[in-house]
Amino acid sequence: MNEDESVTIENSVGRVLSSDIISNYDFPPYDRSAMDGFAFRYDDAIKSPILKVKDDVLAGHPTAVDLNAGECVKIMTGGLVPAPCDTVAEIEICNAGKDKVEIKTMPSKFANIAFKGEDLKKGEIALKKGDLIANNKINLLASLGMKFVNVKRKLSIGVLPTGDELVDVEDQIDNGKIRDSSRYSLQAQINGIHQTFVNLGISRDNEDEIRSKVEEAFKKNCDILLITGGSSVGDKDLTGKVLEDLGAEILVEKISMKPGAPTIISKLNRSREMWIFGMPGNPVSTYLAFEMIVVPLVEKMLGTGELHPIIFKGMFSGTFKKKAGKVHFVPCRVENGTINQIKYNGSGDFTSLSKANAFFIAPKESEIINNNDLVKYFMI
Repeated sequence: MNEDESVTIENSVGRVLSSDIISNYDFPPYDRSAMDGFAFRYDDAIKSPILKVKDDVLAGHPTAVDLNAGECVKIMTGGLVPAPCDTVAEIEICNAGKDKVEIKTMPSKFANIAFKGEDLKKGEIALKKGDLIANNKINLLASLGMKFVNVKRKLSIGVLPTGDELVDVEDQIDNGKIRDSSRYSLQAQINGIHQTFVNLGISRDNEDEIRSKVEEAFKKNCDILLITGGSSVGDKDLTGKVLEDLGAEILVEKISMKPGAPTIISKLNRSREMWIFGMPGNPVSTYLAFEMIVVPLVEKMLGTGELHPIIFKGMFSGTFKKKAGKVHFVPCRVENGTINQIKYNGSGDFTSLSKANAFFIAPKESEIINNNDLVKYFMI
C-alpha cells in the first residue's frame, strides 16, 4: 500500500498523514497580547507604577508607537505588542484614568505576552507522518494555511458473513434463522477507524459460494476481507478449506484468547496482497477480534499507532474466576476508575455488549481476580 491522496482539512479528521507538515512561519507570527490590559516596559513600571497611556492597540490593527520612558499603550487580546514593551498587565489589576493608568499589582516581567515563535518556529515539524488527524489538530492545520493535506488512502475492508442460518435485519427469524448482526457491527467499527466498508452480502455454507465471494472481494480491491462464521472445526466451518484451495497463506489458525479463539489470519498474494481473516460467528467474539487483531494490522498498513484501544488500569470490584491458558476479555462497566462486572452469558451475548462501556482483561496465566486487584481494561 503506497497510494496517498490530498483531502481538504474539512474532510481530514480520522485520516493518517502521509508526510510531515513543516511550519512555514513562526507562530505566533508576532509578539501578541494574551490579555486585555496595558503593555509597557517592565523597568519603567518598577520605577513608577503610574504610566501615561499614549495609544490604543486593537487586534488586527497594528499601531506604530514610539514610547518614551514612563509611557504605555492600552492593548486588546491578540493585539501586536509594540517593540519597546515587554510586559502586559491585565486590566483587572489596573486603575485606569483618562490618559494615565496605575498598575496596582505588578506582574512578573514578560507576563501575558505570547512571543513570536514560542509555540512553533518556522521550519519546525508541526505534525509528523503517521499522525492521526483528530479534531484537536484542525486549528493548527488551518492556522498553518493548510487548505489541503496529504494523507494515506483509506483501506477497503470487505465483510462476508457466512451461514445458512443468517438472514438480513428486515427478515423474519423463524425456523432456526438469526439476523446477521455482525456485518452491521463490523461496518460501525470500520467506520469508527475511518476506513471504507465493502458489503459482500451473505454467503451460504457452500464452498463454491464462499470462494466466489472471496474472488469478488479481490476484484473489488479489498485490502482486507473479514469472513464471519465458519472459522472453527465443525462440519460447516469451511473458511480454512476455501482459503487453502485459493492458495492463501494461512499464518494463524487459532489465538489464545477468549472470546475469539477460532480466528484465522491469512494472506492472499496475487497481483497484489489481500489479508483475509476468518472470524468467529458470535457477535462478542467478532467485535473483540476486530479490535484486538484487525485494528493493529490496519495501523501497520497505514503507518500509524493511534487507532487501537488505549489500555488503562483500574480497581476490580468483585471476584472473577477462569481457567489458565487464555487471555479473557470480558464486557464490564467502568465508573470512576472502578471495574464493575455485568451479567455476561458468553460470546453470543450481544445484550451484555450493548450495556458495557469497557472490557477488562484477565491475563492468560491467572485463574482468579480478587476484589480491589489492579486490572487492565479498555473503553469501548
